[in-house]
Amino acid sequence: KISHCAQTIMAVLAHAQRHRGPPEMRELFTVILSALLLLCPVALSFSTDSPPRSQPPPASSIPDLSLSSSPPTHRSTIFPGSAPVDTKDLATLVLQTGQRGPASAAIGRPACCTCRHGFAQAYAMDPLPASTGRANSGLLKLTCPHLVRAVDALEDEGGIDALNERVNISPLPGEEKGLNGDGKWLREAVSEAHQVHARVRREMLSSDEDVAFLQNKLGEEGSLFFLDSGVAGATGSQPPSNSAIDVKCLHAWLADMLFRKAGASAVGEEVAWELQQRGVDLTGTPTCRSACDPDWDGDRPNPPAPRNRQRLRSGKEVARRKRRRRDDR
Repeated sequence: KISHCAQTIMAVLAHAQRHRGPPEMRELFTVILSALLLLCPVALSFSTDSPPRSQPPPASSIPDLSLSSSPPTHRSTIFPGSAPVDTKDLATLVLQTGQRGPASAAIGRPACCTCRHGFAQAYAMDPLPASTGRANSGLLKLTCPHLVRAVDALEDEGGIDALNERVNISPLPGEEKGLNGDGKWLREAVSEAHQVHARVRREMLSSDEDVAFLQNKLGEEGSLFFLDSGVAGATGSQPPSNSAIDVKCLHAWLADMLFRKAGASAVGEEVAWELQQRGVDLTGTPTCRSACDPDWDGDRPNPPAPRNRQRLRSGKEVARRKRRRRDDR
């Protein structure tokens, strides 16, 4: 209490010295307060057990907002093979996508970097970021402009249908043996990856608050569907054994491989192999740094256009969806 009194007197003294009244009054006020301070039996180095409210918090309790620290987020990343992002990672993400929205949901990057320039090529996303309140079905986002454009071209040339055909070539329960075991192996890999994504999403959104929010936003059935969705929000982590599988998005599968690596992400490895057959270097090019480096002071290429909006409007995507619905009947 004594130290608090002394601090109060010192604060008033500082105010008096800045007061714009007559000089004589300022001097008199200063003399009186200085005398009171001298009469207060307290050292200037206060040693109370609990610091007064006006004393600033110790430096250790102030969050470090330098580039090496993690920005404040709603939750931490727990996706396999991920590491926390820092503010420079988020600046790179904005440059790669040309959008600020994804940066508000990004919480992780691959722990093992495969980019020759050292930048994150994909990010783990908060499925329910506090900044937007929107439910993100996809847990991973491929962001490297070099890889995004390569996968765009692969999808435009029928890459999704080609991979779906390989995945679904295996015999379903009760059917004759298929042409080879390739599809069965890939089908199991798809199911396993869907389960990994669903498990991570459920663990991240396990609080009563998150569950209540999802049920209020999506309904009880919709919230369960959302929590159980797989890679890129694919339908159900455990689809019926007699249903055809749609890999849906090659970008998400390549991002899955960048996080979980080839041995654990067989479908992502297939996408990577297809790109390499086209001459795509997964580590980038000697000149692609300009698209990702926040410190780059030269010209930058434009980021790839948002893919999902384009595909929904394209005739190819409409035709592909109609074909998938017809095949599923």
